[in-house]
Amino acid sequence: MDLITNILKQNGGELVSALVSNTDMGKDKAEAFLPEAGSSLMGALTSRADSLDMSDLTSQANVDSLVGAMDAAKLASKVGVTAEQGSKGLMTFLPMVLGLLKDSNADDLLGLLGKADGLGDAIGKLKGIGKLFG
Repeated sequence: MDLITNILKQNGGELVSALVSNTDMGKDKAEAFLPEAGSSLMGALTSRADSLDMSDLTSQANVDSLVGAMDAAKLASKVGVTAEQGSKGLMTFLPMVLGLLKDSNADDLLGLLGKADGLGDAIGKLKGIGKLFG
């Protein structure tokens, strides 16, 4: 949980800029999209951990698998954007965040994937981080 939260906090400006330019979301919608997408990614990573290619975390197969585990329309509805913007948002967000996860500490990544103790109520905590920027 902390790993994704930290990635979103540390790279929020870059992620928001990419979302705005690739999805036609406004800045406020892109900022709202990030914690929701992070929370959804947390669930997708833990549910798909056994099928992900850890040697190439940013592979298209991994992105496709994670998008399949995330509900883009539901995510879009939560932040008030179209389903198309939600899909484009995930296709922008996932490769960027997976690349940052790939560069992170291996123990943190294993913990995130539920391969180590301490996952606990990570999804609830991620949802509770509130507005990341501003």
